[in-house]
Amino acid sequence: MDQNVNQHGSENTPESPHSGLNPLWVAAVLFVCVLAVAVGFIVQQQKVASQLSARNEELTTSLTQTKGQVQTLSSELNTMQAQQAAREKAAEEARRTAELRRERIRHQAGAKKVVNRDDPRWKEVQAELAAHQKAIASTQDDLAKTRSDLQGSLDSTRTELNGSIAKTHAELVELEKKGERNYYEFDMTKANRFQRVGPIEVSLRKTNAKHQFCDLHVIVNDRELAKRHINVYEPVIFYTEQAGQPLQLVVNSISKNRMHGYVSAPKYEGNRMSAANASQAPVTSTNSAGPAAGQAASVDLSHPAAGANGR
Repeated sequence: MDQNVNQHGSENTPESPHSGLNPLWVAAVLFVCVLAVAVGFIVQQQKVASQLSARNEELTTSLTQTKGQVQTLSSELNTMQAQQAAREKAAEEARRTAELRRERIRHQAGAKKVVNRDDPRWKEVQAELAAHQKAIASTQDDLAKTRSDLQGSLDSTRTELNGSIAKTHAELVELEKKGERNYYEFDMTKANRFQRVGPIEVSLRKTNAKHQFCDLHVIVNDRELAKRHINVYEPVIFYTEQAGQPLQLVVNSISKNRMHGYVSAPKYEGNRMSAANASQAPVTSTNSAGPAAGQAASVDLSHPAAGANGR
């Protein structure tokens, strides 16, 4: 009887909690954990791939801009070299002409065997030869000076293109702190009217936000110029009669029917460089609530400037 009681007691004893754990549930939990880790890894890899793709596009754009600048500089250099070759050719022709005349005079003197030094024609020939020699020497000096000036101008332009472009407002502030140039920041929309930006007037005619370029019309020295397909961060150079250094227009943001950028101008004109250590002019920019057209408003670059007044 006791044995039966023990058997009934053992039959009524509840099973251990671990004995009821299904292995399929364990496998399912492990599978979900592995799947979550895999999904997180894939998402992370996609983010890294997106960042690398954006960086690659930025580098490609920068390389395209650099190639365009190099092509422009190469074209200017080729033009300068062609002009220099033409001047050298003219000087060489003048030298040959003088040599031929001198040889002809020698032959004539040898035929006559006796030359009358008091003959006015002889003195005229000597004076003409001396004038030709002086002109040749002067031309050679001018060529050497022109070559030096062109090389210096080209080097200066390359330095400005490569080292003085601000892509953001903060970089523009850093450039202004150098105190070398005046900066006029602008923000304008597409319109046929012109807006005063520092020493020039600008009108936005077309934008392409997808490919990041725009078309502008610019008035410099009372002349209207059309500048087409200007890429973002691509500097546009203008030379004026008053300034010894070029003006520079840079567009650093392009959206639909809107652009933002700045104009960089030399602080002093060519005949005022000796006064470079005078007063420090603040950075100026046109403001829609500022002075009338033709006059730039002075603002602090710690706050981005608004668009200029319309013409």
